[in-house]
Amino acid sequence: MVKKILLGATHSVIEPLGLLHLSTIAKQEGWKPKIALVEKDDFRTLDRIVEDFKPSLLGFTVYTGNHVQVFDYFDNFRKRNKDIKVVLGGPHPTYFPKESLNHADYVVISEGFNSFRKILKNELKPGIIPLTEIEEFPISNRQEFYDDYVSHGHSPIKSIITQTGCQFNCTYCYNSSTLDNIAESLSSEQLKNMRAALRDSNRLFPKSIRPVDDILLEVNDIKRVSPSTQMIYFQDDVFGASIDWMREFAKKYPSIGLPFHAQMRFETADPKNPRCKERVELLRESGCTGLTFAIESADPAIRREVLNRNMSEDLMFNVLSYLNKLGYKVRTEQMLGLPCGATVQPTKINLESDLETLELNVRLKEQTGLPTMAWASIFAPYRGTKIGEYCINKGFYSGGNNDVPETFFERSTLRFPKEWVGPSLSKDNKGEWLSNEEQEIYKNKLQLLRDLFSYFALVPKGHELARKFLNQNNKSFFGLSTETRRHLYDSVLYNLK
Repeated sequence: MVKKILLGATHSVIEPLGLLHLSTIAKQEGWKPKIALVEKDDFRTLDRIVEDFKPSLLGFTVYTGNHVQVFDYFDNFRKRNKDIKVVLGGPHPTYFPKESLNHADYVVISEGFNSFRKILKNELKPGIIPLTEIEEFPISNRQEFYDDYVSHGHSPIKSIITQTGCQFNCTYCYNSSTLDNIAESLSSEQLKNMRAALRDSNRLFPKSIRPVDDILLEVNDIKRVSPSTQMIYFQDDVFGASIDWMREFAKKYPSIGLPFHAQMRFETADPKNPRCKERVELLRESGCTGLTFAIESADPAIRREVLNRNMSEDLMFNVLSYLNKLGYKVRTEQMLGLPCGATVQPTKINLESDLETLELNVRLKEQTGLPTMAWASIFAPYRGTKIGEYCINKGFYSGGNNDVPETFFERSTLRFPKEWVGPSLSKDNKGEWLSNEEQEIYKNKLQLLRDLFSYFALVPKGHELARKFLNQNNKSFFGLSTETRRHLYDSVLYNLK
């Protein structure tokens, strides 16, 4: 009798890339896999699939933000289905393995290909499963998933990941955490074995680059199973970090005949750096039509002291000017509602800081012709990240991860100060924080600014329009339309002077 495994994740417009690779491993080990997506925390769909599919193993990807709902579901699920073993993996179980083990039989830490294979082969006892061997990516198994989830299959954009790990060290990213952060959750033997597996890196997620030929096989398979595909989106944090890999990719990928979009850092596309300039030109030769760059904050002190992204504004202008000449489309990313007010160097705070970030995008558009689109999220203080602990220590956040939102677009959970205080800011500075009413007013404006950020970024002097709109009483779309017409009329008159 064929053994069955159900692999689950929260629904997203992006395919569950990790599960697609795990599905291939399951097939290699003689299991029949199936992938299930849960929308809007409605686990009844998952229950129905379990009842129909009858798996003996159920795996689920957990991230900080959906962990509360997932844990609640599996607490109940395990009582009702004692014969089905539960495996949890992903960012949250990696950083909170002991907590996660309360809700599962197996908790997989870090990159889980080899651990997953050993679980399927019944070589591991239930418990916390650390990384002991780095295994190459298998080609993803997409046919059954696209058959079950037609909207993903028919989407003209398909996502792929070419590598894991990241050479940068942003404070808000779990990729920046190290084995030391979870050492107390592992036995001395587990810690020793995981250190050996990570070799010369102490990062919890090791750096692993897939062979170019594997990428070509995967893209060709996508074209076969989904002929409607028109573009590939490479979801790597920093695509093409290895220049040697990029050179090989540029020789081979054009034969595929599909354009692609990728994510990069400004530092890896600097036209003044010969190697970076070569990378950008190789991307263009390969068929890249668009790139995503994260700005995160317009304030250099926030980027340097809070986010550990010490890049200059001049670099942003140089890169976007160069990319515009080459015909690229560019999307920028930024976080609104960041913890401002505790830096050594004085900064704007709260809405003024958010509008400053919007203004930077407006100036970039005016002076370089890019970005094509400006995307924004609302910062969430995930415990376990460096910035999460920064927020706790400085008084911006007092929760324990259970109140952080499921997505980057929901209401902020931070507390905000009245003004810049400096490094002495703490939760005990009673008079330094906005009142409850002031907090709500700012959070309402913050939410609205996020929703309309891309629009404002494309309007001439859009930061001025945003300020007027957010500070007026009528915040309906009619109010926005009226204020936009007035703003554009005034701008035309100003330019005629």
